[in-house]
This record gives sequence, structure tokens and C-alpha cells, in this order.
Amino acid sequence: MMRNTLLNFAEFERETIAARVTDAYVTRSTETGFYQGGKIYYGYESERRTVNGKTGSVLVPSAQAENLKLMYEVYNNPQTSLADVINHFRANEIEAGVVDRSHLSSLLKSPLYVRADKEVYQYLISKGYEVIDDVEAFDSVHGLFRHSRKGSPDYIKVGYHEGLIDSETWLAVQDKKSHNKKIPNNGGARNSWLTGMVKCGYCGYALAVLYTWNVGKTKKWRYWLDKGKYTFGGCVLEKKRLKIKPDETEQIVFAAMQKRIKELEIAKRKRSKPNPETESIKADVIRLDEEIRKLLDKLSEADSVLFDYIQDRVKSLHEKKSELEEKLRTKARKHKEIDTAPLTDPMSRWDSLTVNEKNTLATTMIEVVYVSDDKGVDIRFSI
Repeated sequence: MMRNTLLNFAEFERETIAARVTDAYVTRSTETGFYQGGKIYYGYESERRTVNGKTGSVLVPSAQAENLKLMYEVYNNPQTSLADVINHFRANEIEAGVVDRSHLSSLLKSPLYVRADKEVYQYLISKGYEVIDDVEAFDSVHGLFRHSRKGSPDYIKVGYHEGLIDSETWLAVQDKKSHNKKIPNNGGARNSWLTGMVKCGYCGYALAVLYTWNVGKTKKWRYWLDKGKYTFGGCVLEKKRLKIKPDETEQIVFAAMQKRIKELEIAKRKRSKPNPETESIKADVIRLDEEIRKLLDKLSEADSVLFDYIQDRVKSLHEKKSELEEKLRTKARKHKEIDTAPLTDPMSRWDSLTVNEKNTLATTMIEVVYVSDDKGVDIRFSI
């Protein structure tokens, strides 16, 4: 009994120490921009420094910093991929250390390397990160730490280290990575280039291609076979086959893909011109900033009544400003430019592509295609 009691106390003390260490880490990582130890970041090395009266480890560029910059420069080219970056280093006999595709991908999306400015701040907010520092701390000089916290979203803290990549390049790389999603190796795309994307509009299960032949087996037809009929509960569709056939579905989807590319090209040309609504919102934000600045200048000379009034007014103006800035961020997210150049060329020679090549191209543009006899073909684009 005594032994078990001592073991229970030892277990309790171990858990308490672990909790204290975790709390201390979170406290240090949210209150300071020091490097908290652990893994060695590519392109940096740690150095003891005193900042704001406190001493800790600060990241400084290492011999690998130039390689890191080159990685971003090469990948920022619209025509390059992760494999191209690695091949570039090999072809030029540049020693980059142990960097494979997975490691390179994590380096290219890490906020550690960006010289963070207000545009980066808005990007992180739009991605759902908890940003510890106010927007004024994003000074186009320092990089960012991304920390994980159990049960909560990752949080971002401005570090004391200098970033290696300018914000424009870093944001362009993030945008490219978000659109270059991994395409699955769909070995079943032999019967239709829509394989893996087309689903039943009634039950949501995948559709497969079913072949039927005439009596002399000189001609065959393709049909959509609903796999939902074989699941528990089945599908509301009475027959296993849909009336709309794969040939008709492919024609509709291809026409929609052509129309989608044209829409993106037109939208891109329109966005190159100043948007009156966006410019008006920006002007309102500037006016609010000016009014807030004038009110804050009067605080030092204000009595208690005027002081309270100014505080309330500044708070109200800040709320209006936040609403306008959120509108600008929403517009920016909705009108992201998508590079259609890699899609236009293969679309122009569609008939010469193989089934797998067509499937690869369609997968980059389309999320899912729902097919039903009453509603026809419903296409959900991913771009």
C-alpha cells in the first residue's frame, strides 16, 4: 500500500512537471520572440543575445541562408515544381544539405523566413491563425514563429530574427502551393477521364463505367453504374444505371472547363484595372486613420469628460476600420489571380491527349461532378 501510494505521488509529480514545462514554453513563446530551442531551422543558427533587457537565443543567418533564398527564387517561377528546384541544385552542384521533396515543401510554406509586413498579417488572419502581436509589429524586417498548442489553433509570434524572404515572394509561393494540389495517381482512369470525380447526384456515391454490347458484339455502349445501389440502404434511384451516359457527361464537362478558363482570363484582365469599390474602401480607411490620429493627439490635454468621449469615439472608429479592412481581405480572397497558362495549352490540343492526361488536367480544375437524371450534370470547380 505504501509503495503504491509513493508511486501515485511520483506519477502526479511527473505530470505536474510536464505541465509546468509546457506552460513555461507557451508563456515564453507568446511573450518574447526568442528561439525556444528544439530542432535547428534550415538557414539559421542560434546565438545568445540580449533584447529588451532579456537574454535568450536569437536566430541568425547561417551558411545555408543563400540556398534557402535560391529555393524560393527558383520555385517562384510559374513553370517550376518541387522536383525542378531539387534538380536545379543538383545540376549546378549546389550543396543544399539533406533536402527532399517533403522537407523542401515545408521550407517553402514556413512563415519563419518571411520579412513579415501587413500583407502577411492579413494572409495569416485569413488562414485562421491566432496572431499574438498587433499588426504594427509586422515591420517588413522580422520573421515569424509558428507554434502549436494542444487543442487550439496554431499561433503566430513575431520573432527577434530577421527574415530572409521578402513578403511579396513569400505570398506568391504560398498562393502557388495552394493551387498546386497533389493529383492522385488514378490508375482506373482508362474507361473515362472523369473517373474519380463523378458521383451520383442522389446518394453521393461514386459512379463507375459499365459497358454493354450488341448481340454480335460489334458495338458497345457506356453507362454510369451507381455504386450506391450496393451499399446499406441503397440509393433512391430505382435503376442501377443513369439515363445520362458518360459520353454526354464528358462533353458537358469539357465545355464547362473551356468556359471556366475563359471566365478566369476575363476576370484577370478586369482585376488589372482599379476597382472603384476597393479604392473607395481604402480611402475610407485612410480617413478613419487620420481621424483616430487627431483624437489621440488631443488626449494629453483632455479633461476626464472629454477623455472618456475620445476613448469611446476612438473605439467606435476602430470597429468601423476593422469592418472595412475585413471587406478588403474578403475581396482579396475572392479575387485571387489564378494562372491559366498551364491549362490553356493542353486544353487547345484536347483530342490528342491520352485518357490519363485528360484526367490529370480535369482533376486540377474540378473538385467533383454530380450526375443525376433530373438535375443533369452539376460541376463543382476547385479553381
